[in-house]
Amino acid sequence: MAESSEPPLPRRRPPPSDEDRISHLPDVLLLQILSLLPTKQAVITGILSKRWRPLWPAVSLLDFDDECSPEPRHGDAGFAEFVYSVLLLQDAPTIERFRLRCRSPNSCVGHIPTWLCHVTRRRVEHVELSLSLSRYVALPRQLFNCDTISVMKLNGVYFNVLALFSVRLPLLRVLHVGDRVLFGCHDYVVKLLAGCPMLEDLVLESTYVDACGTDLCFDGNFLLNLNHLSRAKIGFSWKEGCLKSMLLVFQALCNVRCLSLSHNTVECLKDTSASDIPVFDNLIQLEISFGNYSWDLLANLLQRSHKLEVLRIYKEPQKYAKGQEFRWNHPPLVPECLLLHLKTFCFKEYQGMETELDFVGYIMQNARVLEAITIHISISLRSEEKLQIRRHLSILQRNYETCQIVFH
Repeated sequence: MAESSEPPLPRRRPPPSDEDRISHLPDVLLLQILSLLPTKQAVITGILSKRWRPLWPAVSLLDFDDECSPEPRHGDAGFAEFVYSVLLLQDAPTIERFRLRCRSPNSCVGHIPTWLCHVTRRRVEHVELSLSLSRYVALPRQLFNCDTISVMKLNGVYFNVLALFSVRLPLLRVLHVGDRVLFGCHDYVVKLLAGCPMLEDLVLESTYVDACGTDLCFDGNFLLNLNHLSRAKIGFSWKEGCLKSMLLVFQALCNVRCLSLSHNTVECLKDTSASDIPVFDNLIQLEISFGNYSWDLLANLLQRSHKLEVLRIYKEPQKYAKGQEFRWNHPPLVPECLLLHLKTFCFKEYQGMETELDFVGYIMQNARVLEAITIHISISLRSEEKLQIRRHLSILQRNYETCQIVFH
């Protein structure tokens, strides 16, 4: 039999391994990959492959965590040595982000000011600190007088140091102060915010104070202008000696579009007069939490929030004897936001009290463009009580023939 004259088929090359594929990526993509890793992992890649070794110093996103640091060679010194070596070898044009988590105070407490001064000289844009609060760390002046920082998120730090210098953060857009931040006096809040003229997003959750009403408080007049602020979440609990600073901060929120007030803040504001509440010309979303009810404050907020579209109420569970709960009093004039703008209403931890039913009925009667009502019935109630609540609200809905109530 004659042999076939057809040429043999070429052998198929095996596909390149994953290692080869990654190694042949351009530097810009490899840097993006390294930027997604904690800094320790990014450095380790240089040990695994020569291709990656010269790249990690060019990464501009630094993420340090003492719980996943290299094993220390001399007690707690290993983590500090690692941070110093990375900062000294890092050669990106700027540091886009410096994130530091330090839960063991002995590992870095004496070094943090030096690290922060270094990154501010390198024109850092985003600073995020989460420390332990068990040891005092004197945050340096340079951190609060930096022309390049646009995002600052702080937790587990002390702000007593603000008594020593002014604040100047001209490009800061996002400021988040967590619930583990200690202010010697809440007047320092005003001083901090006064140095952030471009602020757009503000979170103030700390309730720690240790010297309000003492000689740490300021005597002079305050000026606070937050015209660019769009979102604010306020969770402070001011002391009586700093009520002036509380009202200044609250009134400076007048341009926000989204506002969240914790029960601590509401407790401080509940006795304020209507004239102390600013007009919220741009506010479209309000979230408010009640510890002890303050219906008068809520009524005043509705009257002064002309464009409000979303109202969310979170009520912490309370127990009152029958007839002893705080009452909702219908305001003399129906707020403009109810007549023209309110579309979404949510009530969390609804317990079926008479005053709650009155308020929900008032909303349903007057919110002419309302599209959705969501009621989260308190999980602490018995099944029979939950059924009774559903029955009462269903009757209310038939009376007003408004939008459907959704239960959770």
